[in-house]
Amino acid sequence: MIKKQQNKTALQEKDGISKQEATNEYAISNLKIKRQKHPSAAALLEGILNGNTAALSRAITLIESYNVTHKAKANTLISNCLEHQKSSIRIGITGVPGVGKSTFIESLGTYLTTLGKKVAVLAVDPSSSLSKGSILGDKTRMNTLVNNPNAFIRPSAAGDSLGGVARHTREAITLCETAGYDVILIETVGVGQSETAVHSMVDFFLLLKIAGAGDGLQGIKRGI
Repeated sequence: MIKKQQNKTALQEKDGISKQEATNEYAISNLKIKRQKHPSAAALLEGILNGNTAALSRAITLIESYNVTHKAKANTLISNCLEHQKSSIRIGITGVPGVGKSTFIESLGTYLTTLGKKVAVLAVDPSSSLSKGSILGDKTRMNTLVNNPNAFIRPSAAGDSLGGVARHTREAITLCETAGYDVILIETVGVGQSETAVHSMVDFFLLLKIAGAGDGLQGIKRGI
């Protein structure tokens, strides 16, 4: 049997060109030496008590971490913070999308700082059910408050947590109270129909509504 000659095709895959080794071992080792090391629980506590917002941010990141090796350090930090925890006014704020929660918080927080109060804002943003990521854009809407030295704004992802808050919002409140903040504003995910978790951890729960929204059968926020 005569074999048929295969026709050549114009679609051909050429061998790729391998890149030359561009890594510099000296630069890598130098970078590792200068890289900031993870502080201990005692160092984080000292920074929080001294009003270091960078230490407070790193502490919140620690307690929100899913890394199992961080759990023991986070538990130690929270236990030590309980000894230095100060009383504060906790206010939970929810509302329908677009009602202006972040704008209201910026105005309220700025007013409280003029009274000599230290204000902490814990903003919880919804997360994607597919990528698990969050935009964390609430902080960008508080341009004035974010530059206020008496204010601290921390956006966090809700993840798969229900109730309008993140998994460790309660622990984040403890850290902010240890840092000496007088008023803690918790901006929930919003909508509010099932936000019962935040109600149990605040002193005052504020609901922002749009006038006339919804019909007679199902007005927006009627379920709250």
